[in-house]
Amino acid sequence: MNDQQFEEMVRKIESEVHAEAREALGDKGFERWRNPKFCGAMADADSSARLTGGCGDTMSMFVKIKDGRIERAQYTTDGCGSSAVAGSFAAELATGRSLDEVLDMSGDEVLRFIGTFPEQEEHCATLAVQTLQEAVNSYLIEQARQGRK
Repeated sequence: MNDQQFEEMVRKIESEVHAEAREALGDKGFERWRNPKFCGAMADADSSARLTGGCGDTMSMFVKIKDGRIERAQYTTDGCGSSAVAGSFAAELATGRSLDEVLDMSGDEVLRFIGTFPEQEEHCATLAVQTLQEAVNSYLIEQARQGRK
């Protein structure tokens, strides 16, 4: 196989992977998969949490809170592309919301926001929201502790 044949094979495989991902995630999810947002650990987070789902994926959420609202949220995951997409959209949905509104979020809300998502991967949205809510709960517990001092 020469270099040109190899490059052609790689382009074909990439095209097939992208077509499958777009079909599974829809246009909105596919674009987020290709161009992640809200990804990465947050050094100045007010709170964070890390949970491992039943599928074995681990999600971390980091939140910056100002005046009782999520000013910024970011995620990391060691999981699949669906976990990354769900984490990204959960962080986006949380941004600007009050802590109570975040505690009321659901994985179904994230799935509706994405639009198209593989049914067998829907648990990723639940994991993302639960991790986000755990970060908020940790923040609230710490605030209560500081208030007692």
